[in-house]
Amino acid sequence: MILVKLYGTGGCTMTAAGAPGSALNWMRRSRHGFGLIRITRVGRPAHQRTTHSATHRCLCTKTTIGFRQQMDHTIPPKEFKWTPGNLINENFKLGDHGHVCVVLNRQIQVPAHVVKLLWKNAAVRCAVDGGSNHWRDFVVAQAMSKKANGSAPTTPLEPLDVITGDFDSITEETVDFFKTTPKVHTPDQDATDFTKAMAVLQPVMAQRKIQDVVVFHDTSGRLDQVMANLNTLYKSQKDNCNVFLLSGDSVTWLLRPGKHTIKVPVDLVTSQRWCSLMPVGSSAHNVTTTGLKWNLYHAQLEFGGMVSTSNTYATEFVQVETDANLIWSMGAYEFEDKVRQAAKT
Repeated sequence: MILVKLYGTGGCTMTAAGAPGSALNWMRRSRHGFGLIRITRVGRPAHQRTTHSATHRCLCTKTTIGFRQQMDHTIPPKEFKWTPGNLINENFKLGDHGHVCVVLNRQIQVPAHVVKLLWKNAAVRCAVDGGSNHWRDFVVAQAMSKKANGSAPTTPLEPLDVITGDFDSITEETVDFFKTTPKVHTPDQDATDFTKAMAVLQPVMAQRKIQDVVVFHDTSGRLDQVMANLNTLYKSQKDNCNVFLLSGDSVTWLLRPGKHTIKVPVDLVTSQRWCSLMPVGSSAHNVTTTGLKWNLYHAQLEFGGMVSTSNTYATEFVQVETDANLIWSMGAYEFEDKVRQAAKT
C-alpha cells in the first residue's frame, strides 16, 4: 500500500481595503483537511510477468491502464454534458443557482448586450484587480450611450460584489468609483490574480451551490497571459466548479478525463464555425470523437505530435471521450452580426 498525503488549502485572513471587515462579512471562510488515499498496484503476480521492451514499458502508464479499463467497461467513464448555447445565445445563464461573472484586466470585447445579460443573471460578480478599471469603463460607456441616444433611463447595472487582487493595477479613480465595494487583498506573487480570485470565490460558490464561472478574458496578444489563463482552468476546474473563458469570438473550457457530450448551437453547425481540442500540459493517449467533420479514433494528442485545431461540426451533438485533460475551444458566434441585430432592436 502506498500512502499519499493530500494538502488542502488552508484558510487565511484577508482584510478589506477601504471598508474594514466588509469583505470578510461577504465571504465565509472554508476549511480543508488532510486525507489519505489507498492506491492498489495494478499488474500480474511476479511469476506471471514477462519481459517487455523499454518502449513498451514507457507506454504502459497508469493513465493508459485506466483508459483500457474504461474501454473494457471495467470502470465506466465519467460522463459530462455541456450546453454552451445557454452561455452565448439563449438563456445567458448557467446553472439552477446562477453563475459567477469575473472581469479580468483586459478590455471587454464581448458585445455589450451579451455582457449585460450575463451580468444581470449572475449570482456573484467579481472584478480582478485592473479588471475593475475596465468594468468602470464599461459602466460609464453604457450610461453615456443611453444619454447620447436619448433613450429612456434603464435599470442600472448590478453592482460589483467584490474586487480581488494584489492591487498593483487598479487606479485611484477606480478605487473611488467602487469605494463601497468590498475588496479582498491577495498579495501572493506565486499565483496570478485570476487564480487567487478563484480561491476567494470557490468557498462562496460552494456555500451558494453555484457551479459555473463566466470569465471575460479577451487577450492582449501576450502569449504568457493566455497560457496563465489556461493554467487557471486546470487549477480551478473541479466536480463542483466549471470555468468558461469568454472572449470576443470564442468560448473555452477544460474537458477532464471521461465522456463529454457537447450540444452545439445549430447556427454554429450550419455556419461551420471552428472548434479545437488541445492537449495542453500533457499527452492524451486515447481520444475518440463523434459529431465532428474530422473525427478522432483512439488518437494520441500531444505537442510535438498531433493537435486537433481548425475542426468543425457534422452534427449539433459532439461527443469526446478522453483519458486526459483537454482544452476545448470553439468559435462562439458572429459577434459583429449580433451587435448589428441588437442595434436595430
